[in-house]
Amino acid sequence: MQNESFDLHELFQTVLLEARAAWRYRWRALAVAWCVMIAGALLVFSLPNKYEASAQVYADTDALTNPLLRGVAVQPDVRARLEVVTHTLLSQPNLETVADKTGLSVRVSTPAGKDELLLRLGKAVQIKSAGTQNLYNLSYNDSDPQMAQRVVQAFLQILMNDTVGANTASTTTAQNFLEQQVQDYGKRLSEAETKLADFQKANVGFIPTQGGSNYFMRLQAAQTQLQALQAQYDTAISSRATTQQQMRAMATGSASSGIDPRTQDVDSQIATYQQKLSTLLLSYTDEYPDVISTRRMIAQLQARRAALQKNVASGSMMGVASDNPVYQEMQKSMYTTQVSIQTLATQIALQQRQISDLKGGADRITDVQATLQQLTRNYDVTKKQYDQLLERLNTAQLSQDATQSGNNLKFRVINPPLVPLLPVSPNRGVLLLLVFAFALASGAGFGYLLHKLTPVFTSLRDLQAYGSYPVIGAISLIVSGARGWRQRRDVIGFLAGASLLPMALAFAFVFNGQLARVVQQLFVMGGA
Repeated sequence: MQNESFDLHELFQTVLLEARAAWRYRWRALAVAWCVMIAGALLVFSLPNKYEASAQVYADTDALTNPLLRGVAVQPDVRARLEVVTHTLLSQPNLETVADKTGLSVRVSTPAGKDELLLRLGKAVQIKSAGTQNLYNLSYNDSDPQMAQRVVQAFLQILMNDTVGANTASTTTAQNFLEQQVQDYGKRLSEAETKLADFQKANVGFIPTQGGSNYFMRLQAAQTQLQALQAQYDTAISSRATTQQQMRAMATGSASSGIDPRTQDVDSQIATYQQKLSTLLLSYTDEYPDVISTRRMIAQLQARRAALQKNVASGSMMGVASDNPVYQEMQKSMYTTQVSIQTLATQIALQQRQISDLKGGADRITDVQATLQQLTRNYDVTKKQYDQLLERLNTAQLSQDATQSGNNLKFRVINPPLVPLLPVSPNRGVLLLLVFAFALASGAGFGYLLHKLTPVFTSLRDLQAYGSYPVIGAISLIVSGARGWRQRRDVIGFLAGASLLPMALAFAFVFNGQLARVVQQLFVMGGA
């Protein structure tokens, strides 16, 4: 600890001795400090003011129509469009438009100067995110506050116009293309419809049915139907033969037995009424109306039976059989079967003729079917393409209407650009402080440099260390009163001159703007 304390004391003594030696050149150091201070201040005040105009915009990417039109209209990629608009805002055409519109281009007179101006303009315009999603700050610095405001306003106008153009340009291009394609395919569809209709008219009778059956299917169906008709015809012939055999058997049986079926029926009715009469007589007398009517019915049936027996005895049994209800039903069935046989025969003849015609026109029918299939296929393909294009055209029109009304991407100005009143650069206060510190360092450094160039001995130790001569001692300087007064006046003058440096710094702080205008006007006048 003692060694460290001794080292610090030695260092302090060394610095103090060096400062005392450099004190000889204090006036020169002060002059250098003032020169540096004045030159630095003039340089700081000559720097032109930079005024910043800024605007804050919000990119609205969530239009109200987006959820309503989802699945109906085309939904553009709004995020990608936003990136394209913000990145192309500082393109060369936009920079030229802003320079011409705001009057920046008047500052230069040559093409090379204009290129350099546009390059500086592109670097000066800043587009930065404000920290919140879709919120951006657009700013520009210029020595003229009015110009700064006009430039930002011009870029905002381009941003709005490019947004509307980006929302409609792609949709309009797609719509024009689809309209052209719809017209083209509409003509193709009309030609296909005309060809198909003319071909069908020219080949009536050789066109397949609407079910789509071809020639071979029609021939097979005709043959199958002919077989079915032939089977029905054979069945009807067999049924007619069977019925005829049963009718002959019935007539022969009636002749051999001599029994009239009609008499049997009457006997059955008489037996029924007699049973009914017996039941009534158990409860009522002979004068009861039901008893009287029943006896009268029995008498009528008996008279009828007698008449039938008389007819049987005098007539033939064929008449008896013909009066039989069963025989009559068989006759009706016989007539129906005969009609069916004639009808089936006619249908079989027609079906055989159709099969013959199909076989005779096999080549033409096959050609007609092949050509019809080709025409129909071409028509279906063309119609499908036409319907798809028409649907897409309607979607594009709806998307364009939605874009024009809803506008998927909108820029809303949150803070419009205003004319700045105070400059944002240069920061003359900080620069003046740096100049002041540099002036002090320059003055002190210059004095110390002169000391090193013309060194003197400031202590006995320095004298002893310089050479090998023995140093006996030191004699103190006794200063007279007049010399002491001159020394004190010299110190007071130096301190006064040095104290003017911070006072000048404070003055520059207070009258920053006024001094800057004066210095800049002097530079303009000197340059003129």
